[in-house]
Amino acid sequence: MKNAIFAIIILTTVISCKNQNESKDKLTEVEKNTPEKIVSLSGKTFEYNYGDYVYEVNFKSENMLHWKCVKGDEKGKEADETYSEQRLNNHTLFISWVEQDGLGVSQVVNLKDNTVNTFLRIDKEIIPLTGTIREL
Repeated sequence: MKNAIFAIIILTTVISCKNQNESKDKLTEVEKNTPEKIVSLSGKTFEYNYGDYVYEVNFKSENMLHWKCVKGDEKGKEADETYSEQRLNNHTLFISWVEQDGLGVSQVVNLKDNTVNTFLRIDKEIIPLTGTIREL
């Protein structure tokens, strides 16, 4: 009797897992055939959260942004920057600008996963940062 119950539990688990995997595969096929909306940054404001540092970034136009540090050592510092953008896919963009003091900023912004990978260039040093983003 114990063996029969154990066999039924195993069989039920296997069938359940198989059905879940098939559902995921079907969903993936539907997603593949659905065109993704192309996302634009222009006119939107985002919070970039790097943990100890948090910035609000307003994309004022297709090539002008305003950033403001709201948490961290630079709190209160803000500036307007001219940026360049290259679309990597419908929801991921590569953004880059050079600040007045010469700091180079390069970012990969993923609006689907809500992540930002930033590289700061100060003289010959490159500082990588990873953070999250959310639209405000």
